[in-house]
Amino acid sequence: MGPSPTLAHVSHATPVEIVNPVPADEIDGWVRALATAFLEDPNGPMVTRWTEGIKRVWDPRRAWGARDDGRWVAAFRSEARRLTVPGLEDQTHELAVEAVTNVAVAASHRRRGVMSSMVEDSLRAARERGDAASVLIAAEWPIYGRFGYAPATLSAGYTLRLSRRGAVVEGDPASVRQVDLQEFADYAPGVFGAARVQRAGQMDRDTEWWNRTLGRDGYPPSEGLPAVWLLHAGPDGPDGLLAWRAEGQGGLIPPFPKVNVWDLTAATETAYRDLWAYLSGIDGVDEVALSTRAVDEPVRWLLPDARTLLMTEWVDFVWLRLLDVPAALTARRYQVPGELVLEVVDDQAGGYASGRYRLTADGDDVSCEPTAAEPDLQISQRGLASIYLGGFRLAPQRLAGAAVERRRGALARVDLMFSTPLAPWNATSF
Repeated sequence: MGPSPTLAHVSHATPVEIVNPVPADEIDGWVRALATAFLEDPNGPMVTRWTEGIKRVWDPRRAWGARDDGRWVAAFRSEARRLTVPGLEDQTHELAVEAVTNVAVAASHRRRGVMSSMVEDSLRAARERGDAASVLIAAEWPIYGRFGYAPATLSAGYTLRLSRRGAVVEGDPASVRQVDLQEFADYAPGVFGAARVQRAGQMDRDTEWWNRTLGRDGYPPSEGLPAVWLLHAGPDGPDGLLAWRAEGQGGLIPPFPKVNVWDLTAATETAYRDLWAYLSGIDGVDEVALSTRAVDEPVRWLLPDARTLLMTEWVDFVWLRLLDVPAALTARRYQVPGELVLEVVDDQAGGYASGRYRLTADGDDVSCEPTAAEPDLQISQRGLASIYLGGFRLAPQRLAGAAVERRRGALARVDLMFSTPLAPWNATSF
């Protein structure tokens, strides 16, 4: 009997194969690899539902994976989505983007260039398609910076302490009516669409998203859906959405249950105030918890005691990587007029944004074109990506080398131009 094989004999016996497109008949194995990396049971019922949903939207050209000896060890997928970008006053414009999702590499195959191959190939494909930017939600901060992505929006979580005085918002809770899931689903896309365009940073939710999330058109319902569905009645029909579920058991003595809000969407200021009046008036609970909210949530200023609203989470959310600077910069509008020559340094993953560009903005009159003129500001692509939606300022990043002034005052001018009245916010995971 011969000697047992050692690790040196068996490791890297076959090269890892990067696959794109991924054929539809490979989805089951591809999803099981993804689920394992996400710490889910690869053969459990949740993954079965997940697989069926992915099959309905599968685009082989937008799917990547890695196989080792015929076994899937990595997954990567992108979608065509639309992102709201800053406009004028209280409206936004839209930008077609590549949205990266379902990214995972097995623990056995990390640090072997698998992730780099998939990301770089996807960025090249996005650039060839004409996408001006690529976006994602980063599971870990260090991973995606090396490919040129930078955090562009923040997300917050809140708890409203109803047990303290000063936690009740004045409004008309009677304008909020309880409905069933199907009626909620009928109105939700229109209400969300009207609310979405009021802030930069919002991803779209197409019909397939709503069907998949709410369990329509043959989809099984998602796990953890709310028990209570509500609509706000405006003068022209529903203009607000609210859905929640209680956590904990009611009783005669504290602690009392908590309300977990699944969705709070308001297309008008009146709807926003009335939905919060309803939430803050629920009896028999100690607190209301919300996640994936704006960092400048307006309800703070509607409360008699703003300290009853606690921020429980503050975290980067949407990360952005610019692929076409002229297209991206002309898609948005700017808070103050200005003209600047930007020298963009992009030494990561293809260098697609590198170049010198003249940005001219005055209201709706915006242009951005390549130029040979001397730059006013040298800026890294990641620095530009971080300020693109108005979520961050460039001045604090100067210490990290994100920008170098070539003309005095240029950095301050950029921060003014790229600022937004409201913080960018994305309510939709992807």
